[in-house]
Order: sequence, then structure tokens, then C-alpha cells
Amino acid sequence: MMTPFQEIKKVPAMKVIAWRGDVSVWGIDTAFSRLYDKAVEQRLLFRQPAVGIRHDGVRVPEPFHADYEVMFPLTADPGGPIPGADVKELPEQEMASFVHRGPYHWIPCTYEKVLDWLGENRYEVAGDPREVFFVAPEPHSGGTQDDMLTEIQVPIRRSVGDAMEPSNRPSYGGQVRRAA
Repeated sequence: MMTPFQEIKKVPAMKVIAWRGDVSVWGIDTAFSRLYDKAVEQRLLFRQPAVGIRHDGVRVPEPFHADYEVMFPLTADPGGPIPGADVKELPEQEMASFVHRGPYHWIPCTYEKVLDWLGENRYEVAGDPREVFFVAPEPHSGGTQDDMLTEIQVPIRRSVGDAMEPSNRPSYGGQVRRAA
């Protein structure tokens, strides 16, 4: 089985405009669209790629409900509050980077591999995972969800103690399905 692991890297701090709520995997696009409209309405300048934070921890995502935060990195401080959105600073963090290619609703399969990699390489999760949306489908250019490219960034630290057997290690907030 191929792992989606890419690298361990330090992700710099960034100021973002954000909205957080209960979202399904199919509703993330709508949440980003609404946040985009708020940013444009406030004449905010932001840069791509968009970022999401999964506040339910590193686990196989529940498709219908997730405590999810959508955000756009800002190029400058907006200078005041934004109605219906938050402006915040994401801290610099050491992250394990994983690549998910294909439709977003397949991302639970990639999270299963992420959980396996973390346990096999003796890392613990040190915060909520981020999802960086590098390539979204471009319907006007004939693109499809198969073209999507999402980077999963998991804040990490080395596990203390001995390596755990896969069947005994924690699932970081949820259950991992195992193939029979």
C-alpha cells in the first residue's frame, strides 16, 4: 500500500480570515464560497491556497458532520472586525505533510493512511490537522474532482516510550477501520 506521506516541514505563521461551523464533506465548497463573498465585500486581499482546519482531531472524517473551519490567508491586517467571520493568526508549527489526490469525499481513505503512518513512525498529533487546497476542480476548463490536490498537514511531535502495536495505538479522536 502506497503512503501519501510527503515530508516533515515547518509551516510559518499566517493571518487568516476564517469561519467555523458544522460542515459535511459535500458542504465545504459552500462554506468557502460564503467566506469568499465576505472577504470580497470587505475588500480584503488574500492569497491562495485556501486552508481548512478539522477541529475533530486526526481521525477518519465523519462525512456528514465535522467541526470545520474554512480560511483564506490574508496579505494584510484588515484593521478591524469582519461581520460573520473571524480574523486570527495561525501559529508556526512543525507538520507532517500528506498528499490527497482525487475527489474530496475520498479523503477518509487518505486519513486512514495518515493514521497508519503516524503510528508506524512513532509520532503523536500535536494539534488540529490543516487541509490546504492546492487544486480545485475547474468546471469551465473541463476539470473534474479527479484533478483535486489537497495537502493534509498534521502537527506532530515524537511519541514518548516504545512503539505501539497498530491494534493498541490511539485513534486520535475517532475509530480507524481496518481491512479484514
